[in-house]
Parts: sequence; structure tokens; C-alpha cells
Amino acid sequence: NVDLEAVAYKIQNENKWVVFLDHEQDTTLVQKILDQYDYHEKYGYKIFTIDADDLSYEVGSKLLEEWLKTNNVI
Repeated sequence: NVDLEAVAYKIQNENKWVVFLDHEQDTTLVQKILDQYDYHEKYGYKIFTIDADDLSYEVGSKLLEEWLKTNNVI
């Protein structure tokens, strides 16, 4: 019953997206692994990047799910 949200930002003039786990949400579920990720005050934890021209909600959601599984969160 936990809702985790990530936000992806496209790097201007590049085919790259950077995905952040928002630091203003309850991150208790993933707190034990967040120390290994870069923290950015404005955006939260940088959890992964994606090389793509476009990133749909569906693809982004699937990648977040894979990240959660890889890190044994779900």
C-alpha cells in the first residue's frame, strides 16, 4: 500500500532522460538503498538514466518497476 513516484527529465539537445525519485514523498520503503544514489536538492535521488528520444508513461512506469525489482523493493 505504498505509492512511489518518479519524475523523468529530458536532457536538452540530447536523447537522454534522467529519472529522479522525488524526495518529498515517503521513501521509507527504499531508504536502505538510497545512499548509493546521487541526491539533488531540487529533484531528489537520481536513480537511473535512459537513452531515448521520447519516453512514454508506460515505458517509464515499466522501467521504474524493473528498478524496484532489481533493488528488491518489490
